[in-house]
Amino acid sequence: MEFSGLIRGYRVDRVLSEQEKMHHLKQGQRLNLEPHYQLSVIKLNSHYLECVDKWFGWKGVLTAVMSIVIFIFSVGFLGISAVTLTSPPDLRPANESWMICAVIAAMIFPVIATAIWMLKKESFSYTHYPLHFNRVSRMVHVFRTNGTVLSVPWDKIFFTLGHLRQWNEWEVRGHVLGPDNLTVRETFSLSYVGSLATADTVPNVQYSSQDFVRAHWEFIRRYMEEGPQAVSSQIQFCIPVDGRYESFGVGMERVFANFAGAPFLIYWMMFPFCLVVSIFRWFAMRTSKIPQWPQEIEDSCKVETDDPYAIEGAADGERVAVFPAAAQAAGAHFRARPHAVRPM
Repeated sequence: MEFSGLIRGYRVDRVLSEQEKMHHLKQGQRLNLEPHYQLSVIKLNSHYLECVDKWFGWKGVLTAVMSIVIFIFSVGFLGISAVTLTSPPDLRPANESWMICAVIAAMIFPVIATAIWMLKKESFSYTHYPLHFNRVSRMVHVFRTNGTVLSVPWDKIFFTLGHLRQWNEWEVRGHVLGPDNLTVRETFSLSYVGSLATADTVPNVQYSSQDFVRAHWEFIRRYMEEGPQAVSSQIQFCIPVDGRYESFGVGMERVFANFAGAPFLIYWMMFPFCLVVSIFRWFAMRTSKIPQWPQEIEDSCKVETDDPYAIEGAADGERVAVFPAAAQAAGAHFRARPHAVRPM
């Protein structure tokens, strides 16, 4: 549950830190890890891979919390104002009552305004902010939170681990550097956020099987460097948001998936929380726009007929082949066991 880059943008126009240089993830360097897609894939084919943003899994949380804050403070202000303004004149002069209301408003309204501002970071915005990896043109397209698109060559991106100190979690960030190859001009993150064991926080040759942060990077890297055949067999679900809204049921399943690896008791203790988030997630989705790539990007990613690796999500998220006969002939289907998704 991490919203850096959404509520407040990443720091840019700065020099790469020593930590970022130390954790540099190189496009041509294979890590000894099993790739993990972490429920991030919207669609995949031999031409391109499209993924959701890192905030997608927890979409609905900001809307739920901010809506509750707005409701409590609004009702509280109206209640206090009603009592103050309707008190008998012998208890409080009218001018004093209005002054009390003005003071309360001055304290409460900034809180409500801030809550509305934060709510609009998730609702009344976009349903998701897709990441598009085109292995033919070797371009990466990132749908920014303001609706514009960042397009940058895959080989020009400086990928590294980013540490989220407030939660002690990590993510893979892509930095667009200036001409000096040291100054960060823009930053985006991949789809997964997670914790690392102490040993995995140090660059090494061998990482633990629980290093899902680098494993997700390896999923993206292998697709771009080795092709769809290197990763497609592990994908069981494709997020059904390409040009459409997700259903309430799919959204609820995605929220509950954040606790898929939790003990049974904790999973059911979180049921009320997940249900509330799912309801507000539906509201956030339905009040937001579906992202649309510029026409030049759409034109550059045509799927070839009978591509055996072309997959997308059915309405319930199940992986389906775009060209079933070609996929069957090539043996391109889900073969791996489902991986438990760690909290994002």
